[in-house]
Amino acid sequence: MGSYKIRIYNEGGVDFYGYGPDAEVYAEIPKAYTPSKAAPVFYNPVMKLNRDIAIYAVKAYQQITKRGLRICEPLAGCGVRGIRLVTEVDGIDSVTINDVNPTAYEIAKKNVELHNLQDKIQVFNEDANLLLTKNASSGKRFDVIDVDPFGSPAPFLDSAMRAVRKDNGMLCLTATDMAPLCGVHVNACIRKYGGVPLRTMYCHEIAVRLLISCSVLTAAKREIALTPLLSHSTDHYTRTYLRTGSGAKNTDESVKQVGYIIHCPHCEHRQLKPGIAAPLTGGCPSCGGDTKIAGPLWCGKIQSREFVAQTLENAKVNGVNRTIKLLSTILEEADAPATYYNLHRLCDQHNLPCPALDWVILMLREKGYLVARTHFNDNSIRTNAPISEILSIIKQAQ
Repeated sequence: MGSYKIRIYNEGGVDFYGYGPDAEVYAEIPKAYTPSKAAPVFYNPVMKLNRDIAIYAVKAYQQITKRGLRICEPLAGCGVRGIRLVTEVDGIDSVTINDVNPTAYEIAKKNVELHNLQDKIQVFNEDANLLLTKNASSGKRFDVIDVDPFGSPAPFLDSAMRAVRKDNGMLCLTATDMAPLCGVHVNACIRKYGGVPLRTMYCHEIAVRLLISCSVLTAAKREIALTPLLSHSTDHYTRTYLRTGSGAKNTDESVKQVGYIIHCPHCEHRQLKPGIAAPLTGGCPSCGGDTKIAGPLWCGKIQSREFVAQTLENAKVNGVNRTIKLLSTILEEADAPATYYNLHRLCDQHNLPCPALDWVILMLREKGYLVARTHFNDNSIRTNAPISEILSIIKQAQ
Protein backbone atom coordinates (compact mmCIF):
# COMPACT_ATOMS: atom_id res chain seq x y z
CA MET A 1 0.00 0.00 0.00
CA GLY A 2 3.02 2.32 -0.18
CA SER A 3 2.52 5.31 2.13
CA TYR A 4 -1.06 4.26 3.02
CA LYS A 5 -1.40 2.71 6.46
CA ILE A 6 -3.12 3.13 9.81
CA ARG A 7 -2.20 6.53 11.25
CA ILE A 8 -3.44 8.94 13.88
CA TYR A 9 -4.93 12.12 12.42
CA ASN A 10 -6.45 15.24 13.93
CA GLU A 11 -9.43 17.10 12.50
CA GLY A 12 -11.70 19.56 14.23
CA GLY A 13 -9.72 19.05 17.42
CA VAL A 14 -10.45 15.31 17.37
CA ASP A 15 -7.73 12.64 17.28
CA PHE A 16 -8.68 9.47 15.42
CA TYR A 17 -7.31 6.45 13.61
CA GLY A 18 -7.56 6.41 9.85
CA TYR A 19 -6.30 4.38 6.93
CA GLY A 20 -4.89 7.08 4.69
CA PRO A 21 -1.87 8.87 3.21
CA ASP A 22 1.33 10.01 4.82
CA ALA A 23 0.48 13.51 6.09
CA GLU A 24 3.89 14.92 5.16
CA VAL A 25 3.72 13.57 1.62
CA TYR A 26 0.19 14.90 1.18
CA ALA A 27 1.19 18.33 2.51
CA GLU A 28 3.89 18.59 -0.15
CA ILE A 29 1.90 17.09 -3.05
CA PRO A 30 -1.87 17.35 -2.35
CA LYS A 31 -2.89 16.09 -5.80
CA ALA A 32 -0.81 12.95 -5.27
CA TYR A 33 -3.55 11.65 -2.98
CA THR A 34 -5.79 9.48 -5.17
CA PRO A 35 -8.16 7.30 -3.09
CA SER A 36 -9.38 5.37 -6.12
CA LYS A 37 -5.87 4.04 -6.69
CA ALA A 38 -5.00 3.38 -3.06
CA ALA A 39 -7.73 1.22 -1.61
CA PRO A 40 -8.47 0.59 1.15
CA VAL A 41 -8.67 4.25 2.18
CA PHE A 42 -10.97 5.27 5.00
CA TYR A 43 -9.80 8.81 5.62
CA ASN A 44 -9.55 11.43 2.90
CA PRO A 45 -7.94 14.71 4.05
CA VAL A 46 -9.12 16.42 0.86
CA MET A 47 -12.69 16.16 2.17
CA LYS A 48 -12.03 18.08 5.39
CA LEU A 49 -13.78 21.16 3.94
CA ASN A 50 -16.78 18.99 3.16
CA ARG A 51 -16.91 17.76 6.76
CA ASP A 52 -16.30 21.23 8.20
CA ILE A 53 -19.28 22.66 6.34
CA ALA A 54 -21.35 19.63 7.34
CA ILE A 55 -20.64 20.39 11.01
CA TYR A 56 -21.71 24.03 10.63
CA ALA A 57 -24.77 23.09 8.55
CA VAL A 58 -26.00 20.44 11.01
CA LYS A 59 -25.47 22.95 13.80
CA ALA A 60 -27.58 25.48 11.83
CA TYR A 61 -30.28 22.86 11.30
CA GLN A 62 -30.34 22.08 15.03
CA GLN A 63 -30.48 25.79 15.91
CA ILE A 64 -33.42 26.31 13.54
CA THR A 65 -35.39 23.18 14.52
CA LYS A 66 -34.47 23.40 18.21
CA ARG A 67 -34.76 19.67 18.82
CA GLY A 68 -32.50 16.76 19.62
CA LEU A 69 -31.18 15.08 16.48
CA ARG A 70 -30.81 11.46 15.40
CA ILE A 71 -28.22 11.30 12.64
CA CYS A 72 -27.17 8.54 10.26
CA GLU A 73 -24.02 8.26 8.17
CA PRO A 74 -24.44 5.03 6.17
CA LEU A 75 -21.06 5.29 4.39
CA ALA A 76 -18.90 6.38 7.30
CA GLY A 77 -15.38 5.14 6.59
CA CYS A 78 -13.37 5.65 9.76
CA GLY A 79 -16.26 7.53 11.42
CA VAL A 80 -14.58 10.90 11.88
CA ARG A 81 -17.64 12.88 10.70
CA GLY A 82 -19.92 11.22 13.24
CA ILE A 83 -17.43 11.71 16.06
CA ARG A 84 -17.00 15.37 15.15
CA LEU A 85 -20.78 15.88 15.07
CA VAL A 86 -21.16 14.57 18.62
CA THR A 87 -18.20 16.57 19.97
CA GLU A 88 -18.85 19.84 18.09
CA VAL A 89 -22.65 20.16 17.82
CA ASP A 90 -25.01 20.61 20.78
CA GLY A 91 -28.33 18.77 20.74
CA ILE A 92 -27.19 15.49 19.16
CA ASP A 93 -29.13 12.62 20.70
CA SER A 94 -27.47 9.83 18.72
CA VAL A 95 -25.35 9.11 15.65
CA THR A 96 -25.46 5.88 13.67
CA ILE A 97 -22.35 5.26 11.58
CA ASN A 98 -21.99 2.34 9.21
CA ASP A 99 -19.62 0.92 6.63
CA VAL A 100 -19.90 -2.33 4.69
CA ASN A 101 -16.11 -2.73 4.66
CA PRO A 102 -15.11 -4.78 7.72
CA THR A 103 -11.78 -2.98 8.13
CA ALA A 104 -13.46 0.42 8.08
CA TYR A 105 -15.97 -0.89 10.61
CA GLU A 106 -13.20 -2.00 12.99
CA ILE A 107 -11.42 1.37 12.68
CA ALA A 108 -14.69 3.24 13.31
CA LYS A 109 -15.37 1.16 16.44
CA LYS A 110 -11.84 1.85 17.65
CA ASN A 111 -12.34 5.60 17.17
CA VAL A 112 -15.64 5.62 19.03
CA GLU A 113 -14.05 3.74 21.93
CA LEU A 114 -11.06 6.11 21.84
CA HIS A 115 -13.41 8.97 22.77
CA ASN A 116 -15.74 6.93 25.03
CA LEU A 117 -18.73 7.78 22.86
CA GLN A 118 -20.40 4.35 22.88
CA ASP A 119 -23.48 5.87 24.56
CA LYS A 120 -23.92 8.36 21.70
CA ILE A 121 -22.62 6.54 18.62
CA GLN A 122 -23.65 3.14 17.29
CA VAL A 123 -21.38 1.46 14.72
CA PHE A 124 -22.66 -1.04 12.15
CA ASN A 125 -21.10 -3.24 9.46
CA GLU A 126 -23.94 -3.59 6.95
CA ASP A 127 -24.88 -2.74 3.41
CA ALA A 128 -25.86 0.94 3.45
CA ASN A 129 -29.22 0.41 1.76
CA LEU A 130 -30.07 -2.43 4.13
CA LEU A 131 -29.25 -0.31 7.18
CA LEU A 132 -31.40 2.57 5.93
CA THR A 133 -34.30 0.25 5.07
CA LYS A 134 -34.22 -1.21 8.59
CA ASN A 135 -34.85 2.31 9.89
CA ALA A 136 -37.71 3.18 7.53
CA SER A 137 -40.57 2.83 10.01
CA SER A 138 -42.04 6.00 11.51
CA GLY A 139 -40.48 5.53 14.94
CA LYS A 140 -36.98 4.86 13.65
CA ARG A 141 -36.39 7.52 10.98
CA PHE A 142 -33.43 9.87 11.27
CA ASP A 143 -33.54 13.66 11.46
CA VAL A 144 -30.39 13.90 9.33
CA ILE A 145 -28.94 11.44 6.85
CA ASP A 146 -25.55 12.18 5.31
CA VAL A 147 -24.78 10.18 2.17
CA ASP A 148 -21.13 10.72 1.24
CA PRO A 149 -20.01 7.94 -1.14
CA PHE A 150 -17.03 7.52 -3.42
CA GLY A 151 -18.87 8.25 -6.68
CA SER A 152 -22.61 8.78 -7.07
CA PRO A 153 -25.15 8.91 -4.23
CA ALA A 154 -27.89 7.80 -6.66
CA PRO A 155 -27.86 4.10 -5.59
CA PHE A 156 -28.66 5.15 -2.02
CA LEU A 157 -31.30 7.82 -2.63
CA ASP A 158 -34.44 5.71 -2.43
CA SER A 159 -33.37 4.05 0.82
CA ALA A 160 -32.37 7.42 2.26
CA MET A 161 -35.80 8.87 1.40
CA ARG A 162 -37.43 5.98 3.26
CA ALA A 163 -35.31 6.48 6.38
CA VAL A 164 -35.21 10.28 6.69
CA ARG A 165 -37.75 12.21 8.74
CA LYS A 166 -40.52 13.11 6.31
CA ASP A 167 -41.30 16.58 7.66
CA ASN A 168 -38.46 19.01 8.33
CA GLY A 169 -35.71 16.42 8.15
CA MET A 170 -32.44 17.06 6.34
CA LEU A 171 -30.71 15.03 3.65
CA CYS A 172 -27.03 15.76 2.92
CA LEU A 173 -25.62 14.43 -0.36
CA THR A 174 -22.17 14.33 -1.93
CA ALA A 175 -21.41 13.36 -5.54
CA THR A 176 -17.80 12.91 -6.62
CA ASP A 177 -18.51 11.61 -10.14
CA MET A 178 -18.09 15.02 -11.75
CA ALA A 179 -17.22 13.72 -15.22
CA PRO A 180 -20.77 12.43 -15.86
CA LEU A 181 -22.41 15.40 -14.12
CA CYS A 182 -20.35 17.93 -16.10
CA GLY A 183 -21.07 16.35 -19.47
CA VAL A 184 -17.91 14.36 -20.14
CA HIS A 185 -19.79 11.04 -19.91
CA VAL A 186 -23.33 11.92 -20.98
CA ASN A 187 -24.80 8.41 -20.97
CA ALA A 188 -23.47 7.74 -17.46
CA CYS A 189 -25.21 10.89 -16.22
CA ILE A 190 -28.49 9.87 -17.85
CA ARG A 191 -28.26 6.42 -16.25
CA LYS A 192 -27.43 7.66 -12.76
CA TYR A 193 -29.26 10.97 -12.51
CA GLY A 194 -31.98 10.77 -15.15
CA GLY A 195 -30.91 13.97 -16.86
CA VAL A 196 -28.79 15.25 -19.74
CA PRO A 197 -25.72 17.32 -18.73
CA LEU A 198 -23.91 19.94 -20.80
CA ARG A 199 -20.23 20.85 -21.09
CA THR A 200 -20.58 24.57 -20.56
CA MET A 201 -18.78 27.31 -18.63
CA TYR A 202 -21.35 26.77 -15.86
CA CYS A 203 -21.33 22.96 -15.93
CA HIS A 204 -20.64 22.70 -12.18
CA GLU A 205 -23.91 24.46 -11.45
CA ILE A 206 -25.67 22.14 -13.87
CA ALA A 207 -24.13 19.28 -11.88
CA VAL A 208 -25.68 20.57 -8.65
CA ARG A 209 -29.05 21.03 -10.33
CA LEU A 210 -28.98 17.52 -11.80
CA LEU A 211 -28.23 16.04 -8.38
CA ILE A 212 -31.05 18.01 -6.75
CA SER A 213 -33.51 17.07 -9.52
CA CYS A 214 -32.67 13.38 -9.21
CA SER A 215 -33.24 13.61 -5.44
CA VAL A 216 -36.51 15.55 -5.81
CA LEU A 217 -37.98 13.05 -8.27
CA THR A 218 -36.88 10.11 -6.13
CA ALA A 219 -38.47 11.69 -3.03
CA ALA A 220 -41.67 12.50 -4.93
CA LYS A 221 -42.43 8.78 -5.28
CA ARG A 222 -42.91 8.73 -1.50
CA GLU A 223 -44.76 12.08 -1.37
CA ILE A 224 -41.77 13.83 0.15
CA ALA A 225 -40.97 17.37 -0.98
CA LEU A 226 -37.37 18.57 -1.01
CA THR A 227 -36.14 22.15 -0.69
CA PRO A 228 -32.45 23.05 -1.16
CA LEU A 229 -30.88 24.75 1.87
CA LEU A 230 -27.22 24.93 0.85
CA SER A 231 -25.35 23.72 -2.23
CA HIS A 232 -21.75 24.00 -3.36
CA SER A 233 -19.29 22.57 -5.84
CA THR A 234 -15.78 22.37 -4.46
CA ASP A 235 -12.59 20.58 -5.51
CA HIS A 236 -13.64 17.24 -7.06
CA TYR A 237 -17.22 17.00 -5.78
CA THR A 238 -20.61 18.65 -5.50
CA ARG A 239 -22.64 18.81 -2.31
CA THR A 240 -26.21 19.71 -1.38
CA TYR A 241 -28.31 19.92 1.80
CA LEU A 242 -32.05 19.38 1.35
CA ARG A 243 -34.95 19.91 3.76
CA THR A 244 -37.85 17.47 3.63
CA GLY A 245 -41.56 18.27 3.63
CA SER A 246 -44.51 15.89 3.60
CA GLY A 247 -47.70 15.64 1.61
CA ALA A 248 -48.79 15.41 -2.01
CA LYS A 249 -49.42 19.16 -2.39
CA ASN A 250 -45.94 20.12 -1.15
CA THR A 251 -44.41 17.41 -3.30
CA ASP A 252 -46.23 18.65 -6.40
CA GLU A 253 -44.90 22.17 -5.80
CA SER A 254 -41.37 20.79 -5.47
CA VAL A 255 -41.65 18.78 -8.69
CA LYS A 256 -42.84 21.90 -10.54
CA GLN A 257 -39.34 23.33 -10.02
CA VAL A 258 -37.83 20.56 -12.15
CA GLY A 259 -37.35 21.49 -15.78
CA TYR A 260 -34.67 22.33 -18.34
CA ILE A 261 -31.97 24.79 -19.30
CA ILE A 262 -31.99 25.91 -22.93
CA HIS A 263 -28.43 26.89 -23.81
CA CYS A 264 -27.02 28.56 -26.91
CA PRO A 265 -23.39 27.50 -27.50
CA HIS A 266 -22.95 30.31 -30.05
CA CYS A 267 -23.76 33.41 -27.99
CA GLU A 268 -24.02 31.94 -24.44
CA HIS A 269 -27.66 32.90 -24.03
CA ARG A 270 -29.39 30.59 -21.55
CA GLN A 271 -32.94 30.25 -20.27
CA LEU A 272 -34.57 28.12 -17.56
CA LYS A 273 -37.83 26.34 -18.39
CA PRO A 274 -39.46 24.91 -15.23
CA GLY A 275 -41.80 21.97 -15.73
CA ILE A 276 -41.15 18.39 -16.78
CA ALA A 277 -43.36 18.94 -19.83
CA ALA A 278 -42.01 22.43 -20.56
CA PRO A 279 -42.21 23.44 -24.25
CA LEU A 280 -38.72 23.33 -25.75
CA THR A 281 -37.98 25.51 -28.76
CA GLY A 282 -34.96 25.04 -31.02
CA GLY A 283 -33.93 28.58 -31.96
CA CYS A 284 -31.94 30.96 -29.73
CA PRO A 285 -34.01 34.13 -29.05
CA SER A 286 -30.78 36.15 -28.93
CA CYS A 287 -28.83 35.09 -32.04
CA GLY A 288 -31.13 32.63 -33.81
CA GLY A 289 -28.60 29.78 -33.57
CA ASP A 290 -29.35 26.18 -32.68
CA THR A 291 -29.65 25.53 -28.95
CA LYS A 292 -28.86 22.61 -26.68
CA ILE A 293 -30.89 21.33 -23.72
CA ALA A 294 -29.82 20.16 -20.26
CA GLY A 295 -32.18 18.36 -17.91
CA PRO A 296 -34.49 17.50 -16.38
CA LEU A 297 -32.78 19.47 -13.61
CA TRP A 298 -33.70 21.70 -10.68
CA CYS A 299 -34.72 25.18 -11.85
CA GLY A 300 -35.42 26.75 -8.47
CA LYS A 301 -33.07 28.31 -5.94
CA ILE A 302 -30.21 26.13 -4.76
CA GLN A 303 -29.59 28.16 -1.58
CA SER A 304 -31.71 29.29 1.37
CA ARG A 305 -30.43 32.68 2.50
CA GLU A 306 -31.52 32.11 6.11
CA PHE A 307 -29.86 28.72 6.31
CA VAL A 308 -26.62 29.82 4.61
CA ALA A 309 -26.41 32.88 6.89
CA GLN A 310 -26.76 30.72 10.02
CA THR A 311 -24.19 28.23 8.69
CA LEU A 312 -21.79 31.10 8.01
CA GLU A 313 -22.25 32.49 11.52
CA ASN A 314 -21.36 29.08 12.93
CA ALA A 315 -18.26 28.91 10.73
CA LYS A 316 -17.07 32.31 11.93
CA VAL A 317 -16.68 30.95 15.48
CA ASN A 318 -13.75 28.64 14.69
CA GLY A 319 -13.76 27.99 10.93
CA VAL A 320 -10.77 28.44 8.67
CA ASN A 321 -10.57 31.32 6.18
CA ARG A 322 -11.32 29.14 3.16
CA THR A 323 -14.58 27.89 4.68
CA ILE A 324 -15.68 31.36 5.74
CA LYS A 325 -14.84 32.83 2.32
CA LEU A 326 -16.73 30.04 0.53
CA LEU A 327 -19.86 30.44 2.65
CA SER A 328 -19.68 34.25 2.36
CA THR A 329 -19.67 34.02 -1.43
CA ILE A 330 -22.55 31.53 -1.38
CA LEU A 331 -24.52 33.98 0.78
CA GLU A 332 -23.79 36.79 -1.69
CA GLU A 333 -25.13 34.77 -4.62
CA ALA A 334 -28.05 33.15 -2.75
CA ASP A 335 -30.73 35.30 -4.43
CA ALA A 336 -28.90 35.95 -7.70
CA PRO A 337 -30.14 34.62 -11.07
CA ALA A 338 -29.41 31.04 -12.06
CA THR A 339 -26.27 30.18 -14.10
CA TYR A 340 -23.13 32.28 -14.35
CA TYR A 341 -20.78 33.78 -16.93
CA ASN A 342 -17.04 33.11 -16.90
CA LEU A 343 -15.37 36.30 -18.15
CA HIS A 344 -12.23 34.51 -19.32
CA ARG A 345 -14.27 32.06 -21.37
CA LEU A 346 -16.43 34.83 -22.85
CA CYS A 347 -13.40 36.88 -23.85
CA ASP A 348 -11.69 33.84 -25.38
CA GLN A 349 -14.80 33.09 -27.44
CA HIS A 350 -14.95 36.65 -28.78
CA ASN A 351 -11.18 37.27 -29.05
CA LEU A 352 -11.29 40.09 -26.51
CA PRO A 353 -8.85 41.03 -23.72
CA CYS A 354 -10.39 40.21 -20.35
CA PRO A 355 -11.10 43.26 -18.13
CA ALA A 356 -10.98 43.20 -14.35
CA LEU A 357 -13.91 41.39 -12.77
CA ASP A 358 -14.56 44.21 -10.27
CA TRP A 359 -14.82 46.72 -13.12
CA VAL A 360 -17.37 44.63 -15.00
CA ILE A 361 -19.42 44.21 -11.81
CA LEU A 362 -19.33 47.99 -11.22
CA MET A 363 -20.41 48.80 -14.78
CA LEU A 364 -23.30 46.34 -14.66
CA ARG A 365 -24.52 47.73 -11.34
CA GLU A 366 -24.31 51.30 -12.65
CA LYS A 367 -26.66 50.23 -15.45
CA GLY A 368 -29.11 48.90 -12.85
CA TYR A 369 -28.48 45.18 -13.23
CA LEU A 370 -28.30 42.71 -10.39
CA VAL A 371 -24.87 41.09 -10.26
CA ALA A 372 -23.02 38.85 -7.81
CA ARG A 373 -19.88 36.78 -7.67
CA THR A 374 -20.24 33.00 -7.52
CA HIS A 375 -18.41 30.37 -5.52
CA PHE A 376 -18.45 28.07 -8.56
CA ASN A 377 -15.68 30.06 -10.26
CA ASP A 378 -13.56 32.99 -9.08
CA ASN A 379 -13.72 34.81 -12.43
CA SER A 380 -17.46 34.43 -12.98
CA ILE A 381 -20.59 36.46 -12.25
CA ARG A 382 -24.31 35.90 -11.91
CA THR A 383 -26.43 38.66 -13.42
CA ASN A 384 -29.82 39.38 -14.94
CA ALA A 385 -28.13 41.38 -17.69
CA PRO A 386 -28.49 39.88 -21.19
CA ILE A 387 -25.38 38.48 -22.83
CA SER A 388 -25.38 41.36 -25.31
CA GLU A 389 -25.04 43.87 -22.45
CA ILE A 390 -22.23 41.90 -20.81
CA LEU A 391 -20.29 41.80 -24.08
CA SER A 392 -20.92 45.48 -24.69
CA ILE A 393 -19.41 46.37 -21.31
CA ILE A 394 -16.41 44.11 -21.92
CA LYS A 395 -15.78 45.85 -25.25
CA GLN A 396 -15.92 49.26 -23.52
CA ALA A 397 -12.79 48.30 -21.57
CA GLN A 398 -10.73 48.06 -24.78
